[in-house]
Amino acid sequence: MNFIKKNIDTIVIVFLMGFLISDFVTSLVFKLAPKSFYRYSGMLKLLFEAIMVGMIIVHFKKPFRTFWFIVAFTISFIISQFLLQESGYDFMTQLSSGNIYFFNRYMYVLIFILFVKTVPLQKETYEKIYRYFEYFLYINTIALLVGYIFHVEVFRSYEYTTRFGVSGFFSKPGEASYMYMIAIIVNYYLWISKNTKTYLFKLLFFIACSLCLGQKKMMLFLLLLSIIHLVHYNRFKKIFRILLPLGFIVFLFFKDAIIRALLSRSPFWTMIYEESGLVSTIFSYRDQLLLKAIDYIDENWSFLNYIFGGLDFDKYKVEFEFIDLYIFLGFAGIVYYLYVVSSYLNGGNFLKRNLIIIAFITSLISGGLILNVTAAILLYVVAKYIMLPKNGAQV
Repeated sequence: MNFIKKNIDTIVIVFLMGFLISDFVTSLVFKLAPKSFYRYSGMLKLLFEAIMVGMIIVHFKKPFRTFWFIVAFTISFIISQFLLQESGYDFMTQLSSGNIYFFNRYMYVLIFILFVKTVPLQKETYEKIYRYFEYFLYINTIALLVGYIFHVEVFRSYEYTTRFGVSGFFSKPGEASYMYMIAIIVNYYLWISKNTKTYLFKLLFFIACSLCLGQKKMMLFLLLLSIIHLVHYNRFKKIFRILLPLGFIVFLFFKDAIIRALLSRSPFWTMIYEESGLVSTIFSYRDQLLLKAIDYIDENWSFLNYIFGGLDFDKYKVEFEFIDLYIFLGFAGIVYYLYVVSSYLNGGNFLKRNLIIIAFITSLISGGLILNVTAAILLYVVAKYIMLPKNGAQV
């Protein structure tokens, strides 16, 4: 442990960057040889988790509030598992791909928060983490271009389909969206707070890359970011504070025509709109997953389930983050969500809070932010240690 303690900053950097690389390797091996072992990313994350837990135990001095929340959530999760209605509970299956697996993914960011509180890292470490993360995104641009120009399926967001999108080295387009959101948030924040053109150019670059992903959640995030900018951070903000509500009213009256005009650019989404309607098109069938989960809850849940949750999460998750946490952990899931969000927002100024909030608003209707270990950790790193108020100014 002494060796780990002396080199903990380097170890953290290596593991977090390793997450990005191993995610791609895992996806590549799975696509090329699906019957072979491919969960290299999971093994790496488990190893880092074991190191964090070991360091927390060795250097534990006082029970931070995060520690008690982890204990409480764990107890609530155990109770929820006793309330499961499914027969034949297989512990190994639950551990590798079932409820225990998903619970550990949710707890991962809290373990990381407790770890950096127990074993403080140098400020330069966080700056290096974000700098190397940006380097990875620059390299990923090459993969985006190769995937788009040469139609390399392994670099496309939805391989072997007609749907547009390239995600490069990222194994999942949803994960890639949150990675680019993080880069956009940081560079927008630094551009507004420092008024430096370098950050503006980087911001525009990452926005352009994010549009190549073909993700509706990315469009929603950029729309929310545009609203924040127009209302708070441009010279005509007073005018836009009047025009935006009027524009929203116009949209409500002509939404069908507007949506049809937008969807007409994509045969894929036009087909879904005509077959399943507007709601399924906007939410990518998540509304139907929600109805499926509601039907299961109505038929199988007891009174205690409504308090503690409890179902086969992999089978019934909706991918609306807040709803998923409730059906998985009950009221403890609601507390978990509020605690995690507050952990990101604490110590922030007005601008930073708005940027973090729109990322979580995006995840509310698309899911996957907190459940994605790498994205959740990187967002925490930039929120707490990169996006720092300039001289305490409230920008």
